Parts: sequence; structure tokens; C-alpha cells
Amino acid sequence: MRINTKKYIEEAHERGISPVRFACSLSKSYSVSVFNGEVEEQHIGEVGSVGGKGLVDGKYGSFSADGIREDSPSLLADKILENAKYGKVGKTSDFYIGGKRYRKVSIDEKAFVPSTLQELREAALALEKEVHAKDSRIKKCSVDLAFTKGESMRFNDVGLKCSKKTFYYLCNISLVCEDEKGEPRTAGNTVYSFTTLADVLAKAQKEIDKTIHQAVDFFGSGPVKGKDYKTVLSPDLVSCLLPYFLDQLDAKKVEKHLSLFEGKKGTQVMSSKITLLHTPHIPSLSSASYDYSGVPTEDFPIVKRGVLMNYAYSLESANEEKIEPNGCGAGNGYASFFTVTVKPGKESKEKLFAKVKDGIYLTSVSGLNTGIDSASLSFSLPCSGYLIKDGKKAEAFSMMIVSGNIKELFENVVALGNDVEDEVSLFTPSMVVKKLHYSGK
Repeated sequence: MRINTKKYIEEAHERGISPVRFACSLSKSYSVSVFNGEVEEQHIGEVGSVGGKGLVDGKYGSFSADGIREDSPSLLADKILENAKYGKVGKTSDFYIGGKRYRKVSIDEKAFVPSTLQELREAALALEKEVHAKDSRIKKCSVDLAFTKGESMRFNDVGLKCSKKTFYYLCNISLVCEDEKGEPRTAGNTVYSFTTLADVLAKAQKEIDKTIHQAVDFFGSGPVKGKDYKTVLSPDLVSCLLPYFLDQLDAKKVEKHLSLFEGKKGTQVMSSKITLLHTPHIPSLSSASYDYSGVPTEDFPIVKRGVLMNYAYSLESANEEKIEPNGCGAGNGYASFFTVTVKPGKESKEKLFAKVKDGIYLTSVSGLNTGIDSASLSFSLPCSGYLIKDGKKAEAFSMMIVSGNIKELFENVVALGNDVEDEVSLFTPSMVVKKLHYSGK
């Protein structure tokens, strides 16, 4: 991506904006959507965006726009100047001066092979046909297949200049199944690849049976007896709940007394079975070499054997504490982790079932936006899964409510599986929890 960075900075300086930071991105994508054997939509699109933020007389001004045009440098400078009249007070120290080396994400661009729209279309139609042939109870099936390739960069007038390339395939399979009574059940899964169309299709084919079971296993299911159950959380479930815990580790929220883990660094906050690692350089859609401010991302332990080791720091929150940032900036002074890996256990999911003997294998929850109190981490969520009987997965259940507290849940983990699954920004295994409360019949 060719950007005249000097022109952007000159236009800002002419209007008295300094320091100033800019971000630009440009990507091209090919996508196809197939539904029940017919191509519903196909698209070739190019998307660009540019944004800037700077200080004018000590106040922040910012602006962003879709598309990158010849007049973008002057447009952004004018808008930043105008918006600074109403901006909050800022600091020059919140603009990263650069100078540190960036570690590359371990994804090989040379291995990525783009496809034509026709190749995507033929592949999506063939995959949808393959899925439909698997089970007569599948009444509706959609396959969305796409690839994206692009570039982005960040630069400022005090030494920062960094860039990255983006390239990946995405494939989503969505199903609606019906039993003989016409009862509908839905399911869906998404996979991605950084290499070829054949690779993402191979990953999608491995997910077909799992996706079908997510729907058809629950025909005729209902609630079981409500009580406390020893529970095995599926990797999907762990990835649903863990982000609420991690969100509490934003240093800005800690500084504002909005975190349950204020003053808890160096203390036990999770089960000693759990180790969480910040791994922003492994292959993942969320991995990155630098954060929102252009600070290099870092590998570090977040929680080590249950002990809180690090908060997520933006440049701004690190400056408040007069420490070095750790590359987790997410904008406006907030921070979040890029890619988190949960260190797995050594036993298979089946061995975890055998240890539990009688309990619940929880695979799905809904209502996350309304059923979790983000301040206290208490939750009450509709759920479904399977009973565990005599150490084996048994019949499915649904229409239950699981309740508890996320902080206490992770304190009560007694074992982890070796079945790590990639949930885009999280790599999580199954976890065994001493008990969770279920409301049912």
C-alpha cells in the first residue's frame, strides 16, 4: 500500500496539529454465499479506510473516513482541527515514539494462494451439496466462502511507522434441521486458513459432522433435574466465558476501580490448574505485531498456575503508572489481549468424562449480552449439553438455566483436557468444574 505519509503529517502541521497519528488500511475480498444449492450472492469488493488523531492546543481531535482519496490528508487535518474544539485534554506522551523492533506473526504470506470467484463458487456449491447429503433432516444449508487480502499501516510525527499484511480464507456452514415432527434445530461453525482454498475446505469438511450433531442431537430434548452438577465445559464454552474474565484485566479499568482484580497482581485469582498466556504472534486471525498505538505486542504470562501475573496495558494506562506498555492497546486508553492460549492438560475429553462419572457436559449457552453482569461476573444463562452417566457422554438436554459467577467458576476448575480448539482469539481446552447450578424440571 503506497501512502504519502509525509503529506499527511505536513497537512496536520500546517494546521497546528502535533503530535498526530494516522492509520490507513486497504483490503480486497472475494466472497460467495450458497443456500440450498443456489448461489445467493457473490461479490468482489475493495474496502479502504483512513483515520487520524492529534493534539491541538492540548486537546484531542480525531476523525476517520471510508476510502482513501487524494484529498484525504487535507480532509483529515481539517476534521481533526475542527473536532479538537470539543475534545478532551491529551498528552504528548500518549503518542508512541517508535524505536523498538516488531516481532512478526508466524504466518507465511508466500503460502497464501488466492482464488478466482469461479473457484470459490464451485467450491461452495460442492461443499453445500456434500453437507446436504449427510443427513435427510437437513432442510436448510448455507455455505459462505471468502478470502481477503489487504494491508494496513500506522504512523505518526514522532517516530512511529509500522505496517502489516492481512490474508486469509473464511468458511462458514449454517444449518437448519427438522425432525419428523417439524421441530427445527440450528447449528453453525466457521473455519479459516492462511494458505489455500483446499486447506480451508479440508478444515470445513472436518466440521460437518460436528455441526450436524449440534442440531440433530437435541431433537426431542428437554430439561433434566435441576441441581448442582459437576461439569465439563467444552472448549467452545470456555471461549464464551473467558473473555468476560479477561476484560476485567484491562489496566485502565483497574485504575478506575472498575475491576474485580484491582490490587490482585501476584495473588491467586484462578484455579492453580490454569495458566493463561498472551501469544499474539502465533497463527490466528487476532494475532498482531503491534497494538492500536503502534506499540510492539509481547508474549507474556497473564495467569500462571492461577496467580495473576500481568494486566493488559495500553500506552496511556502504562504512562499513568510510569511503566513500559505491553502492547495491548485497543484505543481510547483501553487495552485487551490479542490472542490468549490456555495451557492444556494431559488427558482426553473422554478421560475427563470418566473422572466426572456422573455430571454434565455443557456445550452451549445463549443470552450472553443480557445474562452476564459484566461488573460482578454473575451469570444466568439458557443452556444445553449432555448428561454424563457412568463416565460417558449420554443423552442431550436443553431448556435449562445454568447460573453462577465466572470468577468463582474459574477458581473451581479441577482439571483441563488436551483437546485445545482454536476459537479465533482464544485457544482453549475442556475444563472440569467442581459444580455449577442448573435450574430445570
